[in-house]
Amino acid sequence: MQKKHSFPGILVRYKSLLEDCSHSKNCNCFPEQSNENEMDSLNESILEDNDDKKNKNANLKNHEKHLDDELHVNLWEIGEDNPSPFLDIGVMIHDHKNVDEVVVDLPWELDKKDINDLGSKLSSEKSVAAIFNEVVHYDGLAEGNFANISFRRNGVDEKPFCLFRLNSQSFRIEYIPISNDTSSTRVLIKLPKYTNRTTLADRRKSAYIRFRIKGIPPSVYTTNFSYKDEALISSSIHTRIIDFRINVMRGVPEELMHSNDDLIFPAKLKRIHCFLTTIRNEECISVSKYYNGYRSLVDEEIWNEYIKLDNLLPGKKTDTINSYLGYQWTIKNEKESEIVKDLIVLGRFSKKKSNSGSILRFILVVVLLGALGSGLWESMGSLASWFNNDLLKNTEEHTNFINLSKIILLSLIVSCIVIIYRRKAD
Repeated sequence: MQKKHSFPGILVRYKSLLEDCSHSKNCNCFPEQSNENEMDSLNESILEDNDDKKNKNANLKNHEKHLDDELHVNLWEIGEDNPSPFLDIGVMIHDHKNVDEVVVDLPWELDKKDINDLGSKLSSEKSVAAIFNEVVHYDGLAEGNFANISFRRNGVDEKPFCLFRLNSQSFRIEYIPISNDTSSTRVLIKLPKYTNRTTLADRRKSAYIRFRIKGIPPSVYTTNFSYKDEALISSSIHTRIIDFRINVMRGVPEELMHSNDDLIFPAKLKRIHCFLTTIRNEECISVSKYYNGYRSLVDEEIWNEYIKLDNLLPGKKTDTINSYLGYQWTIKNEKESEIVKDLIVLGRFSKKKSNSGSILRFILVVVLLGALGSGLWESMGSLASWFNNDLLKNTEEHTNFINLSKIILLSLIVSCIVIIYRRKAD
C-alpha cells in the first residue's frame, strides 16, 4: 500500500517585502550594507550616473527590462532498480527587488541537507544553455552572489537577467502538520540583494534561482499497477500513473493555503515547464494536455555533468544519461494579457519485466500443472473404469460420455484454482 500524502505536487509562491520597509541603509532586506559608508555610496552613485551617460544609455536597456515569471521543474528518475528521484526547481522572478523569499510547499517531510543550490555550479555558457535551450551570454562576476546572463540571438543580447548564487543560509524549512495525518514541508529561499557596491550597469530587474531537492518519495507523484496473474507467466507488464501538479490549488489542504496571507502566486507567470526524465525502456501509453513530446539525451553530454553537480551519482559512468528519455509538458500564455496559473503533468507508462527468476518460475508452474493434470486424469480414469465396468455394461456410448465428463470436470477444477488465486490477489 502506498503512503498517503497531503497533495500530489508542489506549490511555488512569493513572499513580498514588508510594506513598512523603506529600504534604508540598515534595513533587514540589505544586511550586507550595514558597514557601508553613506558618503562612499553617494560618490559611487554619481560615478555610475556619469558612466551611464558616457555609454549612451546602452546599459540602461538591460537593467530596465523585466522578464516574465517562469517555473522550470525537472523530475529526475536516475538509477537502477530502486531509483531515488530528485527534483530541480528553477524560478524566473519578474521583479526580484520586491520579492523577499521564494516559498515552495512540498507534501512530505524534507531534511535541509537534501537541498542544494545549483546556481553557483552553473558556471559556464554551456551549462546555462542546456537549461534554457538557448544560446546565452554568460558574465560570471568574480565577486558577488550573482552572474549576469542574456540570450543571444543574431548576435544581439536579449532578455537580460541575473543568476543568483545561493548558500546554505539562503534556505530554511518549516514543518506544517496537516489535519489528515499527513505532513508538509515549507522551503523558504531568501533572495540576495544588490549592495551599494554593485554598479548600475551590473544590476538586472529579473533574477533566476535554481536548486535541487533530493530524496523525493515516488508515491508523491506515481501510482503502480500490475496484472494479477503475473506470478503465472514468464514476463509481466507493470503500469504506473504519473500525476504531478504544479501550483494546482484543488485538493491542497487549507493549512497550506491560509497559513500565510502574505504569500502570493507569481503575478506575471507566463510559462511553466516540467520535464520527467526516466528510463527509456518504459513506454508512454497516454498523456494529458500540454504534453510536448520527448527527446533523447544521448548526444547531450552536458546533462551527464549536470546531474552530478552535487556528486549525487558517484562512481557512475559518464554516459549514464544515455539510457534515459526526457518527457516534456509545457503551458504558456497564448495572449500577452493571459496569466498561466498551474500545470498538471499526467501520463501513463508501461514497462515489460522479465528475468531468469520469472522464467524459471513459469517453467516450474507449467511442469506442476502438467503433473497435476496428468494425475487428475489418471485418477478420474480409474474411477470412470470402475464405474463403467461394474455399474454399466462398458458400452462405447458410455465410454465416450465418461471421457467427455472427465474433460469437463478437469476444466472446472482448473477454473476454480484460477478464481481462488485471483481472489487472493485482490
